[in-house]
Amino acid sequence: MSSDAATKDKVVSKGYKYFMVFLCMLTQAIPYGIAQNIQPLFIHPLVNTFHFTLASYTLIFTFGAVFASIASPFIGKALEKVNFRIMYLIGIGLSAIAYVIFGISTKLPGFYIAAIICMVGSTFFSGQGVPWVINHWFPAKGRGAALGIAFCGGSIGNIFLQPTTQVILKHYMTGNTKTGHLISMAPFFIFAVTLLIIGVIIACFIRTPKKDEIVVSDEELAESKKEEELAKAKEFKGWTSKQVLQMKWFWIFSLGFLIIGLGLASLNEDYAAFLDTKLSLTDVGLIGSMYGVGCLIGNVSGGFLFDKFGTAKSMAYAGCMYILSILMMVFISFQPYGSHVSKVAGIAYAIFCGLAVFSYMSGPAFMAKDLFGSRDQGVMLGYVGLAYAIGYAIGAPLFGVIKGMASFTVAWYFMIAFVAIGFIILVFAVIQIKRYQKKYIAEQAQSITK
Repeated sequence: MSSDAATKDKVVSKGYKYFMVFLCMLTQAIPYGIAQNIQPLFIHPLVNTFHFTLASYTLIFTFGAVFASIASPFIGKALEKVNFRIMYLIGIGLSAIAYVIFGISTKLPGFYIAAIICMVGSTFFSGQGVPWVINHWFPAKGRGAALGIAFCGGSIGNIFLQPTTQVILKHYMTGNTKTGHLISMAPFFIFAVTLLIIGVIIACFIRTPKKDEIVVSDEELAESKKEEELAKAKEFKGWTSKQVLQMKWFWIFSLGFLIIGLGLASLNEDYAAFLDTKLSLTDVGLIGSMYGVGCLIGNVSGGFLFDKFGTAKSMAYAGCMYILSILMMVFISFQPYGSHVSKVAGIAYAIFCGLAVFSYMSGPAFMAKDLFGSRDQGVMLGYVGLAYAIGYAIGAPLFGVIKGMASFTVAWYFMIAFVAIGFIILVFAVIQIKRYQKKYIAEQAQSITK
């Protein structure tokens, strides 16, 4: 590169790079929060309004998750070829259109289509979009922290979006929370406009670096490479994905994670439908807000727990937190409507559940590398995440089926069983894999010395 060309290159300040992180965090807080996090709050009003069964309506989460998973790799490839801002706006537009479809739908197929469009749209600006932006602005040091800050936006958004949603729903509903139904579909249009406006404003500023911008200095790059080399020298290289698929304990581990997904889907998707039968919309909004606080703490503390205590102990802790959270739901199911103790138990549920959220958010990425090594880390992350995704996709409608056949209380008992069995299987498999890993490392070291 000539000296003239070098002088034209502009070194980007840390402040500007963290402004991009803030925009990613804002994306998670509002556009993603509307597209994904508040949808469970609409379950009970819609089920009552259109006389759907809980099992049939909650299939929206299954269809959404499946289609988003299929679309994600294609969106990732498109990001390499299409301007990021255009991709971001496409995602915002799709999610806003989805809310309009929600607002004009009266039959289940309409809601299913809306859910699929909404979740695929959010993949453009969140699932693929946020990491794409962060990875470009932080190609070396600071990437992990930047991603952590960005994805905390979803938890922060929950703190104010959940109660706001309940206030809006209350305004457009009639009857009590048990039998209340919507008198207008206006809430969907309100959120469609909000998502679109906020998304377009963010799109005006969010971007990836230009060709003449230097986002990392030579010194930082050299330091980062040195740290990476030291880390690689110490890390467990691991097995190939083909070798892992031949391991008995990998399949047992995957079975455990799948069963965990069966139990956790209800905690994320059906909690509002249940709490609406026991508490006022205002109280349910407060509990959703506290869930946001719990998730914020859980996401931040998750990395520390994995680093300090390892996979087995961290996941065992998460399992205990989830069991406590479901026990709170069981306790609430025996209380009369509007009981103050139900509100306290609901807040406890939100905190316990939020504290363990790292188990399926940062957990798969950590476990894939910690257990199976760095050799085929990306492929293993896909395998580990797939097991949970399958369980999660089945779990939401399954909860509705059990509730329909028996009651919410019985459904919660089943969820406790799924979570307890799943985490026991997973932790036991983790212990066995780590033992096998130590034996493998010792054998490799012995073969080198020979």
